[in-house]
Amino acid sequence: MGPDRVKRDEPLSSHTTLRIGGPADLFYEAQNSGELIKAVRLSRSFGVPVTVIGGGSNVLVSDSGIRGLVVKNTGGKIEIREKRFLGFFRNRAVPAGLSSRVPSARWAGSSEGTKKYDFSDLDYDESKFPDVVVSIGSGVNLQVAMQKLFDEGITGLQWYARIPGTIGGAVYNNIHGGSHTIAEIVREVVVLDNHGGVNKIPGKSMQFDYDKSRIHRTGEVILEVILNLKKGDVEKARGVAGEWKKRKSCQPMNSAGCVFKNISEEDRVILGYPTTATGYIVEHILNMTGYKIGGAMISPDHHNFIVNTGGATAKDYLAVRDEIVRRAKETIGIELEDEIIRLGEFDQ
Repeated sequence: MGPDRVKRDEPLSSHTTLRIGGPADLFYEAQNSGELIKAVRLSRSFGVPVTVIGGGSNVLVSDSGIRGLVVKNTGGKIEIREKRFLGFFRNRAVPAGLSSRVPSARWAGSSEGTKKYDFSDLDYDESKFPDVVVSIGSGVNLQVAMQKLFDEGITGLQWYARIPGTIGGAVYNNIHGGSHTIAEIVREVVVLDNHGGVNKIPGKSMQFDYDKSRIHRTGEVILEVILNLKKGDVEKARGVAGEWKKRKSCQPMNSAGCVFKNISEEDRVILGYPTTATGYIVEHILNMTGYKIGGAMISPDHHNFIVNTGGATAKDYLAVRDEIVRRAKETIGIELEDEIIRLGEFDQ
C-alpha cells in the first residue's frame, strides 16, 4: 500500500455523489484487484475495520465519518474471454425480473404536472445474437465499461446507461434499467471472503432480488464480475443508451439515487395507483414537492430523490427521509423501504 498513499481524516463528501459525509480515519484508493485484496487483508490482520466503496452512489455517509480504513475501489481490467485483454481502467472522478417492484415506467415531476419516462418502446430481444463472456474488474466505472465494450462490438449493458457507480456496485445492488436487472447477465462473481480467501460464486448463487444480492448479507468484497454479453447490434444499442440517458435526465446527480424502493405490485393494486413508483406517492399522495430541511430537499424533478442543494448534512438528509416515511405510514399505511445504504455511525 505504501504510507504515502494512505490519507488520514479524508473528507468522504469528496467521494460520494451526494457530497455528504464526514472524514475517514484512514483512506486508500485501490487501483486494481490486487491492491484491493492487499488492503482488506492487511486491515483485517491488524483488527482495523474496513469499508469498501466504489463510485460513491447509493450511499449516505454519517456526518461523523467512518472509523477505520475506507478503501475506494477505483479501477480494474476489462477482458473479453477467449479474445483479448482490453486494458486497465481507472476512475478519476465520481460520476455525477426478481421482484414486482421493478417498474416498466417511473414518474417524475415536470412543469406540466407529472410525466412518466417509459422504457418499453426501447426494449428489444438480444437472444438471437452470439454470446460473448466478458470479465470486468469490480472498480471499473459502469459507463466506461459500456462504452469500451460498444467499441468492441459487444452489447448488453445499454439498459444501464446514465447509472453512476462501478461494476461491483451494480452487482452488489442488482441495478435495474427499465425491465432489466443486471442479474440477467451475471455468469460468475469473484469475491474476497471474510477469511481472506478468493472464491468464485456462480450467478445463480448470488441470491439476487430487488436492489440486493447475497453480498448485502455476507459482507464479501466483490473483486471481479464475469458477464454473459452479446456480439449484438452496436448501433442500436448505442441509440438505446443515448435515448435512455435523455429520458433519465430528470434524475438529479447531486443525490445518492432513489431514496426508497418502489412499493410492491400487490400494494399498488390495493391502493389503486397507476404505478409502483415511490416518487409518484411522494409527489401526488403526500404532496411533498419542495419539502426541505437544511440543505436537503426533495427534488422537484424526481420525487424519490433527496438532493443536496448546498451544505446539506446527513442529519438534514435523514430528517427529510424520516418525514416522508412518517407521512407515508400515516396517510396510506405503507412502511417505505430504504434503498440508500448508510455508512458510518448513526443515532437511528
